[in-house]
Amino acid sequence: MTSRIALIGLLLVACGSAATSPAPTASSVQTTPAVASVAATATPVAVTESVYGRVAIRTTATTTCAVRVHIGPPQYGDLPPPTLDGTADANGALTITYPAPHLPGGPGRHEVSCGTGTATADFTIPGTAIPATRFSVRIRVPAVDEHVVIESTAARLEPALVPPRDLDVAVLKRSLVSEWSAATRGLGTLDLVTAATADMVVTVLPGRGTSIHVTAGDGSQAIFLYVSDASGVLTSDNLVAVALHELGHIWCCYGADSSSDGHWATAVVDPLLQGVDRFGLMNHPVQCLVFGSVESCPNRFSERELRTMGFTQIPAPARNACVDSKNALLAQLTTLKGQLAAGKAAIDASDASLVLLGAQIKSLEAKYPKGIPPDVYPSYTALVARYNALAATERSQVASYNTLLAKSNSLVDQVNRLLC
Repeated sequence: MTSRIALIGLLLVACGSAATSPAPTASSVQTTPAVASVAATATPVAVTESVYGRVAIRTTATTTCAVRVHIGPPQYGDLPPPTLDGTADANGALTITYPAPHLPGGPGRHEVSCGTGTATADFTIPGTAIPATRFSVRIRVPAVDEHVVIESTAARLEPALVPPRDLDVAVLKRSLVSEWSAATRGLGTLDLVTAATADMVVTVLPGRGTSIHVTAGDGSQAIFLYVSDASGVLTSDNLVAVALHELGHIWCCYGADSSSDGHWATAVVDPLLQGVDRFGLMNHPVQCLVFGSVESCPNRFSERELRTMGFTQIPAPARNACVDSKNALLAQLTTLKGQLAAGKAAIDASDASLVLLGAQIKSLEAKYPKGIPPDVYPSYTALVARYNALAATERSQVASYNTLLAKSNSLVDQVNRLLC
């Protein structure tokens, strides 16, 4: 400050008397660059950590920073947020974490701006597999006029299939998390997210086709679900089962036991699964069952499928309420079957006795067409009485049998309405 005041004083004198003022020396003007240097100094900033999903910065206290995340876009899948911001603490430290959806391995870069300072730092996206223990899913709903390309082929979307598509999406959003947990016996967690930062994007198409899990040449993955296949529009429950099947393709099925299209080469019964689920989820074709006009498809992974996901300690599956109900009904039917057989045998025996008694009565009536003699009449009336009593017994037997039969038919109807 002292040299600057002296300089100003010299300039004022010079302005008052130019003829007598000395020429400025070199030392007298060297203070002016110091002012320019202060104005051009950038805010200090350094990146102390740079990994996929997190960046740590050191700058001046309470400085606001902006971070740009640069990643080469994959063919399929979501990217992390492109821009981030935060404010350094009183010590000048700032750590920003951000959603890091699963992507194929490759390079990335953080570009940091804090005040007037900038810095860059590279990072590597780990090329690891999506963990079955926990991963995120986003359900994508394209507009009917959107250009959706699946493996170089444009999907054909139909306005008429938008209403069932919207119903299916609502069911998926409501049930996919719990269904995944049940399908994996509680070993896996699926997080359903709405932001565009998911490990797996499931696109639900208002179209007709075969639902598919695809893997691009760069290693990125995606799932496309059609609401209708060759047999017609799927029920929402079956589309959930299809979604579980396609999600299973993230890990299954590859290796000696699999076919070339990513399914098991041979369907094998899991002894701990029952009903429609007994073969698991990853066979082709999927082993569905038809109950009247309703088709039910499996929605539980078998033990060998869970092992392909990396699970080793696999518990027994939870009890299936539908199968338990079906088994209870079948047990009742077994009991009724025995009772009906016994009832039918009793009716047959009564029929045989009635035939015999009727023949005896008719024989006497034929022998004495003009009337039964007094000495034979007591025998005749006894036969008639026995016949009438047995006929009454048989009517009671038939009524009981019909009651049992109606109960049996009702149980059969209940069994047939169970989708397992």
